[in-house]
Amino acid sequence: MKSQHINTRALRMHYLEEGEGFPVIAIHGWPETSREWTEVAGDLAGDWRVLAPDTRGHGATEAPPDGYDRARLAMDIVDFMDALGIERCPIVAHDWGGIIAVKLALDHGERVERLCLLDTICTGWPVFVQYYYWFMDGDRAERFLNTRARDFIASVVGGQNRGLPLPPDCPVEFQSPDLTAPEPWAADEVLDAYTSPYEQGDAARVNCNYYRSMQFHRVVPDAGALNGERYQPVPQEEMGRMWRNGEVAAEYLDFAPEDRHKTYDGETLWLYDRYLVEFAGGRVNEAGIPVGDPSFDSFSRHFPNLRAEGMVGGHFFAESHPEETARRIDRFLGRE
Repeated sequence: MKSQHINTRALRMHYLEEGEGFPVIAIHGWPETSREWTEVAGDLAGDWRVLAPDTRGHGATEAPPDGYDRARLAMDIVDFMDALGIERCPIVAHDWGGIIAVKLALDHGERVERLCLLDTICTGWPVFVQYYYWFMDGDRAERFLNTRARDFIASVVGGQNRGLPLPPDCPVEFQSPDLTAPEPWAADEVLDAYTSPYEQGDAARVNCNYYRSMQFHRVVPDAGALNGERYQPVPQEEMGRMWRNGEVAAEYLDFAPEDRHKTYDGETLWLYDRYLVEFAGGRVNEAGIPVGDPSFDSFSRHFPNLRAEGMVGGHFFAESHPEETARRIDRFLGRE
C-alpha cells in the first residue's frame, strides 16, 4: 500500500492507499495501525480504492494532547473524507475502529454508504470483558505498556505466549488464546510495526487517552424514565480501585448512553469471531445474529438493516485470515 499524508481541518493524518475505483475507508483496531489492512487491501484493490487512515495519535498521524473522545474520533474520519473529496462511501472497521465507525454511522449516517464491522462493539463491552478497568488504575497501564508492549502484542495479537504476568499488572489473563489468536501468525515485521510506537513513541499515552475518554454507566431499568431505563455513572476512580483489588464484577457497562437509541438504517454487516459467541455464553438467533449478551443485542438495536456472519481465526482474523476476510467484505460491498 502507498503511504500518504493529508492535512485535515483538525490534524495531519497518515494513511495507506491501494487500488482504484470506488473508495472504501478501513479503520484499524487496537493495538494496531493502518498496517492491519495491507493484506485485505491487496485482495480488494482490483475493485476498490482502499483508504486506511491511522486514527488520531496512532501510526504516523499526529498525536495532539486531547481530542480522543468518540465524537472527535468520528469527526476525524469525516474530516479525512472531506480532505479527500469523498462525500459518501462504505466504511469497514475492526475493534476500536469499529467503536469509531459506530459513532460515525449514528451521528453522520449520510456519509456512510454501508457499514462493515469486524469483531467490534457498539456502545458497551460484553459482560465477560473486563480489561478496560485496567486503564483506570492510575498509571498502571502506562508502566506496563512502556515495558511489556512487545510481549503483550506478540501474545494477544500474534498468538505467541510470552509469559505475561497475571492481572492486575496485565490487562488480560492469557489463558484463552482461541479468543484472540488461536494460532501463531504474526511475523517479526508485524510485531515490529505494532510495538515500535510504544518503544520509540507516545503510543501508551494515546491509547490510555482513548479509554479514559469514556464515561461508563450501569443501565438500570426504570419504567418512569425515558426509554424505560436510567444510567448510573461509574466513576473511573471506582473502576480503578475495583481492578486493583480484584473486585470487578461480571456486569455490562455502557459507555455511550446518549447513543443507546440512535440507529443507522444503511446496510450493515457484522463479521464476528465464532469463538467469541461461545466464550460469552451467547447464541445465534434464527436470523443468524449473535444474541444473549447486552453488547450483542445492541447491534440489532442500532442497525435495523443488519446481517451477521461468523469467522474463524480469533479476534484478529483480518490479519490471520486476510483472504477469507476480503472475500466476505467484497461480497458485501458488491452485493454479489
